[in-house]
Amino acid sequence: MVDHSLNATVASWLRHHGALARFDLELALCHILDCSRAYVLTHPDRALTRPELDQLEHWSEQLYKHVPVAYLCGNQEFWGLSLTVDHRVLVPRPDTETLVEQALACVDQRDRSPATGAALTLLDLGTGSGAIALALASERPEAEVHAYDRSLDSLAVARENSRSLKLPVTFHHSDWFENISQRYDLIVSNPPYIAPADPHLSLLGAEPAHALVANDNGLADLRTICEGAGAFLQTHGWLLLEHGYNQAAAVRSLLSDNGFIDVQSRRDLGGNERVTWGQKPWDQALSAHE
Repeated sequence: MVDHSLNATVASWLRHHGALARFDLELALCHILDCSRAYVLTHPDRALTRPELDQLEHWSEQLYKHVPVAYLCGNQEFWGLSLTVDHRVLVPRPDTETLVEQALACVDQRDRSPATGAALTLLDLGTGSGAIALALASERPEAEVHAYDRSLDSLAVARENSRSLKLPVTFHHSDWFENISQRYDLIVSNPPYIAPADPHLSLLGAEPAHALVANDNGLADLRTICEGAGAFLQTHGWLLLEHGYNQAAAVRSLLSDNGFIDVQSRRDLGGNERVTWGQKPWDQALSAHE
């Protein structure tokens, strides 16, 4: 703990907690001092009051326990949107913006639904905080965006974000495809994909396990989605999936084995293959509801 008898400053507090991620510490300072990150960086000698220091110390204790700083702040930026987040939902990661980018690229190839001529229908499967669905709604206001999740708690957070951002998304309660009854032009999902024995889970204990962990070396939910999505896609519709850094080859196989064509993967900002997608062919569309 910081010695409260000392004249603590921004710089001294940062030094004292040098074992923590510097960016998280700076965000804590921004929130508690009600200032910008630029202010934190340019005012290292700014003195901390006793109440400020007490709150900062409480936050640092939580950070040492691997509580995400987004939970402490109560929000996370994703795709330029400020999302409410808490223990009910996974904190949206920057890597997931790669999934949004590729989804928009696929949407650009379709414009309007070739099946009906109506506005495109987009589905975010396992929406969590609503991050992906809301990002798509912000970029394609003409599209009809739906989002499903098995967790009622997660849906409550997603609906709150939709209301606060004034972005219309239709939310549904469903365990994957259980309660889905229509076809979509594009299905996108960031499902659980971490294996139960993955050592990284020890750093993620504050986040909901149901949004992180999947059996079969992390592939169980990805397999379920690949096997079921064809029946809920329009002709030539796209299925896009986020997955682990070492799962791209396995997901490409899952898509190909389930009849998807033009299967490809895309790398995230870290250079890892993070998103894989495929297209539903015409013959699959003919047989899906026989």
